[in-house]
Amino acid sequence: MLKISQSGKILLIVVLTLLLGTLACAIDFGNSGGDPDVSVQQTLVALQMTQTALENQADEVPEEPAEEAADPQTEEVVTEEIAEEPPDILFEGIGFSYDDSVAQSVNPATVQGQDMGEDYMPGETYPNHVMFNFSGYAAGERFHNPRIFIYPVGDYQAMSPYAADIIDSLKQTLINKPAGGSPSNMPFLPLWNAAQIFSAKVDYFNFKNGSGVRYLTMFGQALWPVDNQNLFYTYQGLTDDGRYYITAVLPITHVGLPEQGQIVDYLAFEENWESYIADTIVWLYNQPGESFLPSVDHLDAMMASFEINR
Repeated sequence: MLKISQSGKILLIVVLTLLLGTLACAIDFGNSGGDPDVSVQQTLVALQMTQTALENQADEVPEEPAEEAADPQTEEVVTEEIAEEPPDILFEGIGFSYDDSVAQSVNPATVQGQDMGEDYMPGETYPNHVMFNFSGYAAGERFHNPRIFIYPVGDYQAMSPYAADIIDSLKQTLINKPAGGSPSNMPFLPLWNAAQIFSAKVDYFNFKNGSGVRYLTMFGQALWPVDNQNLFYTYQGLTDDGRYYITAVLPITHVGLPEQGQIVDYLAFEENWESYIADTIVWLYNQPGESFLPSVDHLDAMMASFEINR
């Protein structure tokens, strides 16, 4: 639609007035014998002037600015920050959470270190460290007490060459990622006066500020059937800065295992050991995590939730 400004309207009135006057003159000339062609020519010129004036005025009227579309890049993006839930346990810079099916409660404690020297068993020497004890633990009373230990690496290395070797072994294990088996020598603290009989269901995963290895195992001073009394879950890990070593000793059971291993003929058991333990390790690997008590999945989630900032 043609838009005309106020000044254009005035110009239109002036031009129309001239046009009417020209027409009037043309009529007068006609009545008085004037040249009608000249009058007609003047009328056409006036009409052309009117059209030109109107077009010029239409060009001068600015169009209304179009409504600008919102620039998505300039729109303020509002994000809702989801606050992370606090850990179930927080003690001296160490935090973690656990499923209610694992235990009823966890009791933290600071353990005073001791250096007994070479005249005592290596396990009798250890630095100040933090220990978490579990009450109302799902697996009930077993040979091992359910505990998690946090050791300062530097202090332990300085006190015990045995512990220093295990810490170095864990560093290498986290690089090479061996699969375990039997015989087994996966890294393990605390130091015990017993041998690692086997390692099964080996897996590697991180906790919040470190990494480690999880496996099921038994320790003993002789070969023994895998049973619910002695089997336990362990996680051995190091913080990313290498300052702390985390180790878990958590008894675990399965309905497919005997409660207490029995040996009728030890010589026959020993002769058949390699076949027996190989089949048992495969069987353990094939059992789903939730079929154990406590669930391997819940124990993994608990260990993965650890954050050690001291």
